[in-house]
Amino acid sequence: MKELLSEDGSIYVHLDEKKGHYIKILLDEVFGEQHFQREVVWDTRVLSGFKTQAENWIRGHDVLLFYAKNNDFMFNKLAVQHRQEYIDRFNKVDKDGRKYFDGRGGRRYLDEVMEKGKAIGDVWDDIMSFQQIPTSTEKVGYPTQKPEALLQRIIKASSNPGDLVFDCFAGSGTTLAVAEKLGRSWIGVDCGKLAIYTMQKRFLNIGESKDLENPKKKFSKQCNPFTLYNAGLYDYKMLKGLPWEEYRDFALKLFQCRDEKHEISKIELDGYLGEDSVLVFNYQKYKNAMLDRGFIDDLHKYLGDKIGRRFFIVVPAASVQFLEDYIAKGKSKYFVLRIPYSIIEEIHNRGFTKIKQPVSEMDVNDTVDAVGFDFVQVPTVECKYYLDKPKNPDLLNQKIKECVIKIEKFESRIISRKPVEFANLETLSMVMLDYDFDGEVFDLDEVFYAEDLKKNDYEVRFVDDKVKGQVMIIYIDIFGNEKREIKSLKDFGRK
Repeated sequence: MKELLSEDGSIYVHLDEKKGHYIKILLDEVFGEQHFQREVVWDTRVLSGFKTQAENWIRGHDVLLFYAKNNDFMFNKLAVQHRQEYIDRFNKVDKDGRKYFDGRGGRRYLDEVMEKGKAIGDVWDDIMSFQQIPTSTEKVGYPTQKPEALLQRIIKASSNPGDLVFDCFAGSGTTLAVAEKLGRSWIGVDCGKLAIYTMQKRFLNIGESKDLENPKKKFSKQCNPFTLYNAGLYDYKMLKGLPWEEYRDFALKLFQCRDEKHEISKIELDGYLGEDSVLVFNYQKYKNAMLDRGFIDDLHKYLGDKIGRRFFIVVPAASVQFLEDYIAKGKSKYFVLRIPYSIIEEIHNRGFTKIKQPVSEMDVNDTVDAVGFDFVQVPTVECKYYLDKPKNPDLLNQKIKECVIKIEKFESRIISRKPVEFANLETLSMVMLDYDFDGEVFDLDEVFYAEDLKKNDYEVRFVDDKVKGQVMIIYIDIFGNEKREIKSLKDFGRK
C-alpha cells in the first residue's frame, strides 16, 4: 500500500485488540515511525440495557491506526456540533441579545461556537456501531460491515472530491459506497465471492440507500459506471514453447469453441463460438507481435461487416495491449478471450493429454481460471426442484408454498499437483439467489451458507412469491468456483 499511495496520501488500518499492536510495529517499520499520525479510538460501547456475561472489563472500543506516506499529507480538519450540555452553559445574554458564558479564555459567544463547531479529536464517541443499532436499515447482511458514518469521516478528512480511495479488504463495500456518495473515485479488492456480490448489489441499488448529509432522505442517484475485474496470477515473465497445433486445440476447447477452420476475405479462421467466428492468435508465429488496437483496425479492414455482430480472438493475456474486453468497429464487436500465463505454464508442465477437456459444446466451460498451480473448474451440481408445504409452523395456515432446491450432489473438480479427495457436498460453500434476475446482472437477494444447509438436509427453501419471472442460482465451492443456473417457477412444478 505504501508503494501505491500518492505522495500526500494516508492509510487507515482497523483491527481489533488481538492483532493491532503487532500491526503497529509493522507499520512503523514500513512507513517509518515518524509518519505515524494518530491512534484513533472508536467508542463502540453498547447502550444501556445490554447484558454481558464477561468476567472482565467490558470491551468498548476499536482502534484505527493512521499513517501518512510523508509529513506533507493532505488533511481536512473536521468539526461536529457541540453537545447539548455544552450549549446549555451559554445561559447569559448581553445587551445585544447574544448568549454567552465566561470561561477561562474569556467570554465565549454561542453563535460563534456553533458556527465553528467542535474540532474532532482522536476519540470518536459519536458514531454508533451496529451493536448499538442492530436494526439499522443500513445493514446489508455482511458480518464485518462498518457504518457509513465511520468511513465518511475518514474519507472527508483525508481526501478531496475527485481523489482515488482504495480499500484492499473491501468486504461489504462500505468504503467504496461512501467514496461514491462523496464524489471520489474508488477501487476495492476482496477474495470472497460473497463480498463481491454484496458490493455489486450495493452499487446497483445505491440510489435507494440513505443520503450521507440527510439520513432521512435517499441518496437518489445512480452509481457511476463501474467494472468488476477478476484477477489471475500473471506472474510468469516468459511463455514457453508449446506445440502450435496442441496449443490451438486447447485454446479452442478452453472457451468452448468448435474446431472448424474457415476463411472470410481470405483470412484463415480457426472455429466458431456459437455462430460467431473465432481466431486463435498465433503468438508463436509472430513472437514480437502484440494484439493492439492497430491489429483490430487491420483485421476489420478485411473482415468489415462480413463477420456479423461479434468476433472472438483467443490470445495469451500478456499479448494484449488494451484493457477492454472488446473493441467496437462499426456494427461489429471484437471480443478478446484472454488466457492467463498460469494456465499456459501449467499445461506446458503437465501436458495436454492429462488435462480433461469439455466433452460438449453445451457444457459450461470446464477450465475457467487458474489459482497458483491448480486448475479450478466449475463444480458438478445435481439438484431436485419442487414445491412443498412450508416447514415453518407460522406459515402453514397461509396459502403459500415454498420452492425447494434439494442439493443431492456437489463435487468440486480440481486438477492439482497435490490432489485432495473430498466427500460429496464437502466443498459446498454457499448458495446465492437473485429472485428477479433481469437476464444480465446478478443482483444478490439472499445467501444460504453450507453450515446451515447441512442442518437442513441440504435444502434451500424460499417462499414461491419471492420469484419474479426467473431466479438465478449460484452454487459456490470453497475454492471460489461457481455453477450458475436460471430457473422459473415452472421448474419447481408451478404451472
